Amino acid sequence: MNKWKIAFFLLVLILIGLVVGLFYWISTPSDSSEEQIETTNYTGNVLTVNSTKEDFEGIANTFMKKAVGRKTLPLKLELKDQVILTSEIIAFRSIIPVKMYFEPFVEENGDIRLVQSSLEIGIVKLPPETVLKVLKDSIQLPNWMIVKPSDKEVLIQLANIPMASGVHVRAKELNLAEDVIKLEIVIPDE
Repeated sequence: MNKWKIAFFLLVLILIGLVVGLFYWISTPSDSSEEQIETTNYTGNVLTVNSTKEDFEGIANTFMKKAVGRKTLPLKLELKDQVILTSEIIAFRSIIPVKMYFEPFVEENGDIRLVQSSLEIGIVKLPPETVLKVLKDSIQLPNWMIVKPSDKEVLIQLANIPMASGVHVRAKELNLAEDVIKLEIVIPDE
């Protein structure tokens, strides 16, 4: 056997190993020990704020950009009749657009739970758990935004978003179809 045949077969084995490794990384379930910071029920003076989808979208994107710092954030939130998270996945030097659609639910403690309803990822069909796992593993999200691939959901812990003067926010109502968004701003007594 000449050295070119050996080099060719070695290259083929390396490529097969890379494809198998990538498939294994994408298909393995994410850590079951998903972090969840306990949300405290803050007390103080409460101010109820009504918002529109457009205003809430702008505020949410601003807080996500601040939380990530100077890094460019390949994650954008849009509000239509559903919450839409738009991102990009880079694979084999190609940028693949990803749109994830979520139904929002307000938790009793004021957190927002986004349950995935559908997704668009280029022309490739992938299960939602896989896309959320790749999102969780490839983008450093703020600690108040918890991705749970196994549950097909994202939890946004509003009370844990760092704000000036010890102010905390919690959701009261989130009705996107009627453009009704009510938030409570809790200002501590001290």
